[in-house]
Amino acid sequence: MKPTHLEPPITVLLGLPFHDITLEEALDYCADAMRGTTNRYLVTANVDFTTQAFEDPDLKKIVFFADRVVCDGMPLVWLSKLLGSPLRERVAGSDMVPKLLEICGREGHSVYFLGSDVDTLIEAKGIVEARYPGLRVVGVDSPPIGAVVEWDNDMLCEKMRASGAQLLLACLGCPKQERWIFAHHRETGIPLSIGVGASLDFITGKQKRAPVWMQKSGFEWFWRMSSSPRRLVSRYSKDFVFLIKASLLQLNSQRRRKRKEVVPRDTVRDEMPLSEPVMRISWHGELQNSELSGAPVPETVTAPVLLDTSKITFLDSSGLGRLALLARICRSANQMLIVVNQSPVFAKSIRAVRMESLFSSAKSEKAAIELIQKHTESGGVLQKSEEGVVWVAFSRSLDALYHEEMMDILEKAITGSAGIHTLVVNLKEVSFIDSRAVGGLIRAWKTMTSNGGQMFLYGANSGVSEIIALLRLDKFLTEWKGAPPA
Repeated sequence: MKPTHLEPPITVLLGLPFHDITLEEALDYCADAMRGTTNRYLVTANVDFTTQAFEDPDLKKIVFFADRVVCDGMPLVWLSKLLGSPLRERVAGSDMVPKLLEICGREGHSVYFLGSDVDTLIEAKGIVEARYPGLRVVGVDSPPIGAVVEWDNDMLCEKMRASGAQLLLACLGCPKQERWIFAHHRETGIPLSIGVGASLDFITGKQKRAPVWMQKSGFEWFWRMSSSPRRLVSRYSKDFVFLIKASLLQLNSQRRRKRKEVVPRDTVRDEMPLSEPVMRISWHGELQNSELSGAPVPETVTAPVLLDTSKITFLDSSGLGRLALLARICRSANQMLIVVNQSPVFAKSIRAVRMESLFSSAKSEKAAIELIQKHTESGGVLQKSEEGVVWVAFSRSLDALYHEEMMDILEKAITGSAGIHTLVVNLKEVSFIDSRAVGGLIRAWKTMTSNGGQMFLYGANSGVSEIIALLRLDKFLTEWKGAPPA
């Protein structure tokens, strides 16, 4: 991911960032990505996806740092207009897939299918190769039922690398397909990966799409629900309730207040010398669709960014989109984004859309510097507590950016300690873990168990434990019941 100022405008709806692009612009982006060598992934998010991501910080980060996020739901397009930052159109994944395959046929690209059942994959392969001359389906895989981190993902990625495919279509359903793509898209060697849900069923005719008038009028959900009421009525009812509640919450957070916002007393002036190199940014005024000049974004980020929001007096979904852009730029540069001196308006807007997990917060620049120092110095600390038991303690967020270093530390702990029969991973100081890091822990667990040993976690907070449980891996990554090392 390389977000720049040329990146399309971002609108934040119900906690997720949506790029304001049309279907044709999305296809142009995909065509360009497939011609390149960088590993990118695109997310198509509808109301059900948004419902699941709202309270799931791992899934939310997967979406926030996707190379493109397109809006696959008319209710969300309507909401964007109500919030003052209108998206131009719905970009449905089911509309994208045939056109993407057409581009592949025209440009001679090859495609890999992951997911669905074997019969559907074989039938879809025959149909698309006949329909789009020049396209080749160079791989199909139907993984077993279960959590994605339990699969032989090393083998899957090796097959994909060997295939030479330019496009991966994952048909695993949300959010399984997004978690797999996020965790492994760099390892597949495939330039572009997209989760497409039931799109292969539409190609083979096992499911029929709604009439065009229903698609354009926003009633495609009703068609789908009518075709499978037992499975979808409860889901769509839940989505509808969520949409109303979360929309009202965001709308209320964007109401202008008559009272004047007061700059916090503890605001630290820009001229204060700091012990660490940082980039200071100050945002101010009303940040909205019509005027975002008060929210400057640097061309490049070369150091941790301290964002002072104390002078923000209004923030709409476009203002939140500017924050999402800054977070993406910092992420691509592997630099921290720390918000200091939050104004009440900023804090309320962030809480309303559950964006707190996307950046660090500090009450002052001094506190921010302490966070940076802790982040820089943190890493895995090996410690033996007794014969055959080795502890590894981490003291920072475990995410995709830290994944390789985390795996190196775990591997050294396992292979570098003679006679080890138990590995305990101390997560007491870990504030966040993503699905890629959890997958790494499972790899370490498999290595230990295959060698006749054991692996446990220790001290995971409720947020970390919740993500592990969401991935249904708490039965493997169990809690150490003994005492920590002295």
